[in-house]
Amino acid sequence: MAPTETANESDDAAPGDSFTLLKQQLELDFSFAPRRVKGLTTLDIQPDKPQLREITLNCRQLRPTSIRIEGEKAAFSYANLHQRLTLYPGTGLEQYHFARERIARHTAGGEDELVISVPDKVKIREIKASEAGMMDDAQGTFYAPLKLEIAYELDDFRDALQFVGVEDGDGRFPHAYTRNSAFPGAASCLFPCIDDGETRCLFDVSIRYPRTLGDALSKSSASTTVAQPQADGVEEADIVMLDADDDHVDLSEEEKAMEMQVICSGTLTDDILDPADSTRKTASFSCDTPVLPQHIGFVIGPFEHVDLSEYRDTLDDERLGENAIKVHAFCLPGKENEVRNSAMMLARALDTFTERFQSYAFGNSYKLAFVDDLECDTAHTASFSICSARLLFPETVWEPLEHTTRVLVHAVASQWIGVDVIAHNPEDRWIVVGGSWFMAELYLRELLGRNDWRFRQKLMVDKVIQMDRKRPSLQQLGEYLQSDPGEVEFMELKSLMVLAILHNRLVKQSGKNGVDRCLYRMLFNARQGKYANGAITTDDFLDICEKVGHQKLESFFQQWVAGSGCPTFHCVPSFNKKKQVVQLTIKQLQADSSITNIENGLGADDFMREAKEKARDLRSATGYPTFVGPMTIRIHEADGTPYEHIVDINSNNVKVEIPYNTKYKRLKRNRLNKERMAAAAGLDASGEVQEDVTFYMLGDLFTTPQEHNEWRLDDWPTEDEAKQEGEAYEWIRIDADFEWICRTNIEDMPSYMYVSQLQQDKDVVAQAESIQFLANKEGHKLISTFLVKTLMDNRYFHGIRTMAAMVLAQSALKRTDWVGLFHLMKAFRELFCLPNSPMTRSNDFSDRSMYLIQCAIPKAIAKIKGEDGRCPIEAKRFLLDLVRYNDNRGNDYSDDHYISTLIRCLADTLTSSGTNASSELSHEDWAQEQDFTVKAIGELTRHQRLDEWIPTYQNVYTTTALDCALKLVMNRVTPFKPTEFLQYAQLGNADNVRLKAWECLVRLGLVRKDKVLRFLVHEIRSDPSPFFRKQLLRIFGIAIGQIATGDVWQPEKAVETSSDTLVVENEASNDERASALARQNLNGALRGLKSDLQGNRTLRLVLEEALKSKTLSTSDMSDLLDICDLIFDNQRVNKLPLKLQLPRFWAVQHLGKGVLKFRRTQKFRTKRRLGVDTPAQSQPPREEIVPAPRMTAQAPKLSLKIGGTKSKGSATSPTPTVESALAKSRSQSMVFSPTVHHSPSPVPPSTRVSPALPPVPAASDSRASTPEVPLMQAPKKVATPKAETPKAATPAPAPAPAPALATVIKTPVPPPKIPIPAPPAAQAKPTPAPVTIPKAFPAPPAIASPIPLPAPKLKIRTKTGAGTTVSSRPSSAAPSPRPSAAPSPRPSVPPPPSRPAPAPKQHAKPKKSKIVKLRLPSHHLARLSSKKRKLGGGNADEGPAAKRQSLESGGLLNGAPGDKGGLVKADRSAAGERPRLLVRLKVGRDNLPPVG
Repeated sequence: MAPTETANESDDAAPGDSFTLLKQQLELDFSFAPRRVKGLTTLDIQPDKPQLREITLNCRQLRPTSIRIEGEKAAFSYANLHQRLTLYPGTGLEQYHFARERIARHTAGGEDELVISVPDKVKIREIKASEAGMMDDAQGTFYAPLKLEIAYELDDFRDALQFVGVEDGDGRFPHAYTRNSAFPGAASCLFPCIDDGETRCLFDVSIRYPRTLGDALSKSSASTTVAQPQADGVEEADIVMLDADDDHVDLSEEEKAMEMQVICSGTLTDDILDPADSTRKTASFSCDTPVLPQHIGFVIGPFEHVDLSEYRDTLDDERLGENAIKVHAFCLPGKENEVRNSAMMLARALDTFTERFQSYAFGNSYKLAFVDDLECDTAHTASFSICSARLLFPETVWEPLEHTTRVLVHAVASQWIGVDVIAHNPEDRWIVVGGSWFMAELYLRELLGRNDWRFRQKLMVDKVIQMDRKRPSLQQLGEYLQSDPGEVEFMELKSLMVLAILHNRLVKQSGKNGVDRCLYRMLFNARQGKYANGAITTDDFLDICEKVGHQKLESFFQQWVAGSGCPTFHCVPSFNKKKQVVQLTIKQLQADSSITNIENGLGADDFMREAKEKARDLRSATGYPTFVGPMTIRIHEADGTPYEHIVDINSNNVKVEIPYNTKYKRLKRNRLNKERMAAAAGLDASGEVQEDVTFYMLGDLFTTPQEHNEWRLDDWPTEDEAKQEGEAYEWIRIDADFEWICRTNIEDMPSYMYVSQLQQDKDVVAQAESIQFLANKEGHKLISTFLVKTLMDNRYFHGIRTMAAMVLAQSALKRTDWVGLFHLMKAFRELFCLPNSPMTRSNDFSDRSMYLIQCAIPKAIAKIKGEDGRCPIEAKRFLLDLVRYNDNRGNDYSDDHYISTLIRCLADTLTSSGTNASSELSHEDWAQEQDFTVKAIGELTRHQRLDEWIPTYQNVYTTTALDCALKLVMNRVTPFKPTEFLQYAQLGNADNVRLKAWECLVRLGLVRKDKVLRFLVHEIRSDPSPFFRKQLLRIFGIAIGQIATGDVWQPEKAVETSSDTLVVENEASNDERASALARQNLNGALRGLKSDLQGNRTLRLVLEEALKSKTLSTSDMSDLLDICDLIFDNQRVNKLPLKLQLPRFWAVQHLGKGVLKFRRTQKFRTKRRLGVDTPAQSQPPREEIVPAPRMTAQAPKLSLKIGGTKSKGSATSPTPTVESALAKSRSQSMVFSPTVHHSPSPVPPSTRVSPALPPVPAASDSRASTPEVPLMQAPKKVATPKAETPKAATPAPAPAPAPALATVIKTPVPPPKIPIPAPPAAQAKPTPAPVTIPKAFPAPPAIASPIPLPAPKLKIRTKTGAGTTVSSRPSSAAPSPRPSAAPSPRPSVPPPPSRPAPAPKQHAKPKKSKIVKLRLPSHHLARLSSKKRKLGGGNADEGPAAKRQSLESGGLLNGAPGDKGGLVKADRSAAGERPRLLVRLKVGRDNLPPVG
C-alpha cells in the first residue's frame, strides 16, 4: 500500500507504549555517486497487549518503500517533517509560523511520524515465560515477538548524514559520516526507530560500501547500486557531475586504489567482499550493550589507521594484560602524524577512567575518526567518537594543545557519562554534561599538573560569574540547549563548576570522598539496573551525594541547580586587641535593593541569545536572594602561619569572631630584619645557613643595590613599612578552598597585604586574586616593581607570569616615567635577546611556558597608550624590530602563531584611544608616525601575501591580517575597502578564512547593503558544509543584534565646516540619543529591530528564499525561523493558498452489450460549465463613487432613452406593478443572456433562495425600474423568434423588457473587448445581499472598465416648440437586479461574432429642431442621470412616471437598422478610432448645458 502522507493527530499512545523493542538490525547500501542510501531495518517487537493494532515509530526524511510484519504487507501512514519543513509554494514570509509550529510539534513528540497498521492476518499469540527469555515463575502474560521489516530509500541529506568530497570542485578525499547529536531526532533521519531519548535496544549494523576510492566515484558502480530511475532532480544533478568527472582527472592511480573502510559503533564481526559485485564490500558490526539510536554512528572513507595503544606505558601494558582497551584512531590520508601528536594521551585516559570509575562498557576497543565539516568538535556514539579534523595539529605548533586535549579527553569520558549513563529528562542533562567534564578535568589534573588545573578553574569561575546574569537555571536550561550555542557553553561551564565546588565541600566534610566517588556510585547503580534504561535523575544524584558525603545537600542543589545567579560577598574585617579576635562581617549584596548595580548595555553578540530566552520565557529566573553554606576563612597571622576557620553562612548578614593565635608580633619584625640582612650578606637558603635565614618564597629577585638601580625598582615607603609591622595579620582570604562560585570584596585591606599574598601564598588562585586586585589600582612604580619580579621569577606558574605582564602595561604612564614600558622591554631583552644587545636570539619554543611569556610581553606593550591616546613611538619601534628581525632558524617549532601575535600587536599600536587622540603633533612627530604606519602596514601585507604562497597552519596569517584590517578600518587608520574582505568570503577559500571575512564584513555594517545581505543569506542556504552554515548563522545573528542595539559601524562622513561655524544640536540628535538609550535593554532593542527591518524588502525576499532551501537542516531552519519571529511576529497571516490541478475531460467508448469504457484524456478543462439551474454569483462590492452635485433649477430636464420605438403609453402612464415587472424581467432575461463565467460563490448555502420569487413591495430607489444595460459591450443584434432562431440551447420566448440583465451584471466576468465607461450613477456601490429574501431590488453597478477611454460623444436634440419637452426619468445603466443568491434559470445566448451595420438615420418629424453633437466629459454625463426615481408608481410630487420600454418584436435596444427610436448606440464610423457611445437627449434650446 502506498504511504498516505497525511499528518495524523497525536494519539494517547506514544511510540513504544504498547510494545517493547528488543533488537534492531540495520542493512545499509551506500552509493557515493550519486549520493543515495538504500536501507532495510528489522525490528524485533514484543507486544505488551494482544490488542496491538498500530505501531508508531519516529521517521524523518526517509522514503519508505515497503513495510512487512511477519511477512505480511502492512499499510502505513507517514508524516515526513522534511517534506513540510520549508514554506509551501505560493506562500510568503507571513506564513513562517506554519513551519515553526510543525518543527515544534515533531520535536515535542506531538505528531506521529510513521504509523504502521498491523495486518489482520497477523495474530498475536501468547507464549511461555521461558520462551520470552524470562524465568519460568515470572508473573504476567507474554506474547510472541513480531518481526517488522521496513525497506526505505534516502536521498535527502538535510540531517543525520553528511557527504564530503563528492561535490563538483571539492578536491578533498570523499567520505561520509553520521551527524550524531546529543538530543533525540537525528537518528530517525537515518533509519526508522523509537527516537525518544530513552528507549535503548541492541543493534546489529551491516553496511555495504565501495571497495576502493575509484569504485566509489565510478559511474558503473552507481548504476549497479541504484537500479531504480531517478525520482527527482537531485540525482540527475549528481549524475551530471559524474559524467564530467568520470575519468577521475583529480585522482591518481594510487588514490583510486585506496581501500575504503567503515568504522562503526560496536564490535566488527565481519568484513567480506561482495560475492555478486567485486567492487563492493560488506562490513558487519554488533553492539552487545543496549544503547540509544542516537548513539549509533559510522564513517565511510579511505581512512588510515593509527594505533594509539602503543603510547601506553610499558608497566601499564604489563599490568593490564588482556584487559587493556585498544585505542584505534582513523584519519584521512596524510594526517597520521597529526593524529599521533594530538591524541597520544587517550590510552592513558581510558586506563585512568577504567580504574577510577567503572569498567569500559563497550567491549575491548575504543575508536575515533577525524572527518571534515563536522558541525561540532566531537560527536559521541557507542565505543566510537567522531571528531572534527579541525582539532588536529602538528607537533610544531603549541597553541591548540590545551583545547584539543580537553575536547578529546572529554570524548573519552562521555563513553561513561553520556552514552552508558544518560539523562532521564531534559532538566537532568546538567548531570551528564557536568559529570563528563568533571571526569575529564580530573584526568587533566594528573596530565597537566595541579597548578594548571587550579588556574583554569579560577578562570572558569570568573567567566561563570560574568555570564550568570539574568540567566536561567541549570534545570531550566536543559530543555533549550539546542536553541543557541551560548547556552551549551554556559551549561558546560556552570555544571562543571557546580560539581567542582560540591567536590571541595564533600572532601572537606569527609576527608576523602568527593564527587568522583559519587560518579562511581552512579555508574555502578546504572550497571546494576537500578535506573530504568540507565537514565539518571537529579533526585537520584542528590541521594547518592548525600550518602557519599554524609550530609544534607538539598539547599545546595536548590541554590546552584534549581536557582540561578552567583553571590557577592562584602567582608569587613577588624582586629579587637582586647579580645584578641578578628571580627569579620560578611554581607551578601546580590539581592540588596539599596545598591544600584551598573550593568553594561545589551551587546550585539548576546542579543540573539537573550531574545530567544525571552521568547521561551527563560529569563524569568531571578537570582537566589540568600546563599547558605559553609565558607572557609584563612587568616595568615603575623608569624606567617595560616589558620583556617569554617564559617556558616546562614543569612544575608553574618558576623563572626575568629580567635587570634599569634601572641608575639615581634616574630614578624625579626623575620623581616633577618631576611634583609641575609640578602645584603649574599647568603642563600641552602646548606648550613638555611635554618637561620627565611626568604620570601616567591619574587625575591633583584635584591642587590646594583640590580635595584638597573631595573629602576621601588621600595615601600617608610609609613607603609611601619603599618605592616603593626598589622595583626598579613592577609585574609575569603573562600580559600574554592567552595563557592562568588565574587568577594574585602573592605580596607591594604595593597601590601595583597602583595604579601602574591609573594607568599603557594596557591595559584590566591596569586591570581592578588594580581586582579592590583589591576584595579592606578599604575604606580611600586606596583610595577612587584609585578616585574613576578614576571621574571620562573618559580611562578606561567599563567601568573603572563597575568603580571598584562597588568604591567597599566603602570606605563607619563607620570610614572613610563616605568611599566621599561620593565616590559627590559624583561623581554633579558629573557629573549642576546646579552647586552637589543637583537633577539633565534627562537627556541621547546619550553612552552617561556613561549607563552614571549607572546604575552609584546601583547602587553601594544596596549600601552599615552595621555594623547597614542602608543609611544619607542614601543612601536620595539615591536616593529621584533617582526623584522625574527629568526626561527634552528627552531623545531613553527613561529606562525608568534608572528601573527606580533602583527596583531603592530595593529594595536596604530590605533588610538581616549578623547585626546586628535591632539596635534609636531611636524617631526607626525613624520615619524607616518613612516611607522607605512612600515607596519607593509609588514602586515607581506605576511598576508606570504600565506597565499606558503600556507600556514589553518591560514593563521590570513585570518590575522583580516582582524588587523578590521581594527584599522574601524579606528579610521586605513580607508574602508569592502573588496578586501569580500574576496576572502567567496567559495574556494578555507572555511575559517571565509568565516573570518564574513565576521569582518558584519562588524563593518555591510549587512545593511542589499547585495551583501543577499550574498550572506545565499551562503547560508546553499553551502554544503554544516559547520560553515552554523557559524555563518551565528554571524548573521550578530548582524541582527547590531541593528537591534544600534551598534552598527558607519564610515566617517566628511563634513565641511569653517572655523567660525556654530554647531547646534537639534531635536533630531536628541531623539537619536534617546533611541540609542532605549536600545540598551532587550525590549527597546526588539522594538528598534522591528522598526528598522520590517520594511526591508530585500530581507523579506532572501529569508523567503532561505526558508525554501532544500539544503538547510532542521536546526538551521529553526535558527532562521527564530530570526523571522523576532522581526515579523506581528505580521503573521493564517492563510494558506492552495493550487489545484485543472480537471481533465473524460472520453467514453462503447464496447457493446451495454458496456461503456470511460477514460481520462490529456485535455484540460479551463472554463467552468454552468447547468440550467446554476445560480449566478454575487458581484464583489466596488468602491463607492461620490455622486455629482444636483443640477440647479434652471438646468433643463434631460431624458436618457434606451430601447427601440416609443411605446404608445404616454409619459404619465401608470407604473406597472412589481409582479408584472418581475414577469417581464424573467421573460426578457431569456433573450439577453451573454455567456457567464462564474467564480466560487462566497454566499453560504443558507442564503440561497429558490428561483421563484414571491411578490415584494416596491423599493424606494427609482433607479431600479429602468433597464440597466452594460454600455461597454458591443452592440448586439438580437433576432426575434419570427426572423431568426437564437443560438441558445433552448428556444427563446417573446422579447421582454430590458431589465432582464440583472444576473449578467451580478456575475464577475472578464472585461469585454470594447470597454466603455458606464455613467457614474451606474457605478455606485450596491447594497450587500441580506441573508433573508430582500424586499427591494438594489441596483448593482455596471462593470467598470480598467482601460481609460475618451469621453463619449452625445447627441442632444433641442425642440423649438415651447413646452414640448417631456420630462422623463433619467435612465439607469443597469437593469433591476434579482436577489444576489438566486437568479432565474435562463439559456445563454452568446453575442454574434459579426459587427452589426450602423443604424440608418431616422427621419425627424416636421418640427423645427436641430442636432448638436457635443463631446461631454464623464462628470457631465453623471449629472444627466443623477435624478432619483422610484421602482414603481411614484407620487405626484416626484414628477411623471418613467416611460416603459417597447415590447414589440421590432423594437431593438441599441438602435439597430430600421429603428427610429434608438437613442443610445455605438458609433464605429470613424476609422482608426475606438467606438464611441452616442446618446440622444431632448432638451430645449435655452436649456443647453454649458460645455467647453
